Amino acid sequence: MLLGSTNSRQQNGNEEALIIQLMTQKRYAEAYILLKNESPGEPSTQYNLALCHYSAGNYQEALICLDNALRALSPGNYPGKAPADQFYHVIRQMQNQTNDHLEGITKKYVTLFRDLVLDHVIRLQTDCWLKSGNFPKVVETAKPLERKNYKNITEALQLATK
Repeated sequence: MLLGSTNSRQQNGNEEALIIQLMTQKRYAEAYILLKNESPGEPSTQYNLALCHYSAGNYQEALICLDNALRALSPGNYPGKAPADQFYHVIRQMQNQTNDHLEGITKKYVTLFRDLVLDHVIRLQTDCWLKSGNFPKVVETAKPLERKNYKNITEALQLATK
């Protein structure tokens, strides 16, 4: 390797880790700058951009990014199928009561947990519609996830159907 050259794969991984770190720290402006240089065809890029817009109250733009993320999530075989054991179900139910959908995601997470990424997208779409006051869209968007008992979905449906 030449002096001063970089391993682009390692650099991309480091940049992705920095983006997630910045988002965890709620430093969305800095994360946004880095995300604008990422591949727009990546579901993780679009999802993380949606989180930046959501944090700024720009719900329409967040919804556009979420639609882009859905289009970028190609169907296929993903290795992250949920195990059927009881322990997984217990911790999954506990996790469903958090707002983990408001955390940034990586390309690897998309690859391993496509079904959860789809749920995250729907959960964030629901939050956007709720914040926008569009209760019919809240119901339309959230209803398919109602059976999974996600806290934000349950609360959104309660508010939208009052």
